[in-house]
Amino acid sequence: MTDGGSRKVPGTEKSSIQMPGNLSADLTLAPGEIKTLAIQIPPDYDFVVDLVTCRSDGPVLLKLGVSGPPGMSAPPASPSDALRHALQNEYPGHLAALVGESLDDWTSKNEILTERATGGDDDAFFELIGRDPRAIGSELAVGRLVSWRTELERYSSYYNLRESRLIPPTRLDWARARMEAAKKNLRRFGEVHIVAHDQRGKKPLPPAGVAKGLYYAFLCLFTGLKQEFTARIVGRAETARDEVLGIVRGLQTVPHSPDSFLVYVAWAARLLDELNIGDQKALTGENFLNWVGPYSQNPSETALELTALVFNVSPRTVERLKETDQIIPWAGPGGELYAIGGRPNYELCQFPEAQQVMRSTDRLK
Repeated sequence: MTDGGSRKVPGTEKSSIQMPGNLSADLTLAPGEIKTLAIQIPPDYDFVVDLVTCRSDGPVLLKLGVSGPPGMSAPPASPSDALRHALQNEYPGHLAALVGESLDDWTSKNEILTERATGGDDDAFFELIGRDPRAIGSELAVGRLVSWRTELERYSSYYNLRESRLIPPTRLDWARARMEAAKKNLRRFGEVHIVAHDQRGKKPLPPAGVAKGLYYAFLCLFTGLKQEFTARIVGRAETARDEVLGIVRGLQTVPHSPDSFLVYVAWAARLLDELNIGDQKALTGENFLNWVGPYSQNPSETALELTALVFNVSPRTVERLKETDQIIPWAGPGGELYAIGGRPNYELCQFPEAQQVMRSTDRLK
């Protein structure tokens, strides 16, 4: 399990430095086993958690909390040592993950870019500092900046001289071209750091953990509905349809344990009343067979389509989000924070509350 966050390297508030960091731990659990795991945050850091991932062979319930001894004070620390350690040991892994590469591949590509940039390739230089801002402090980067500023100073003065017989116009054109090239590179030096995070023209994505949770909730719901309809359909198709629609209504408001993934399944059931399912709004008797009937599409395809509708993204985007290792979070009625790690491949009949709803709608029982 990994907590990814933003940390402030020790120092005064006025000069505090912020950078991504991570805390991680490995834990082995037997089926049904409960353990408490304390991930120690270094006391000389302010750590803001903004991403939690969990890799697990099966679904695991997490209850998240933050605690610390009262009156805990941070021991004195050296800001420069802490920053140096974080930059050398933690930051490269974050940068590699940011571009979807392994640390070895990221390092190898940066070495190639450094070699090209040293040979005078500006595009390679800008790609390098965009991938690894630590390169800004290198002699290569300082040398480039000094060279560009020198060109700007020299050729701007040269260009501003009035034409005379001593300064042919062709030389003025040359001076202007060198000056504009230096300006362009100096602007690009600053802009390269925001290009990867520029959201202009991009559609914001839903939180990966929430989208993942809703996908698996729809998958659980429609797999269960199809199973129930198939079991009840023999000789009474219309009655079975009404009963299964009754299951959907029952799940929308069924009381459940605050630490149960059923909270997502109930949300998915309520959303069915708001979505345009096919050509109609909501899941009704008219479109029921198209989505739950014996010849309807696979529940995984239905889950992709409906989750995409909820967040106004493409099914391909949902496919990518559901494959992440981000936890599936929710808050209990008292503000407690719960989450599911791994893949919540639950069956509807595994929830006692859902079993009760299904029994209550079966007119033959």
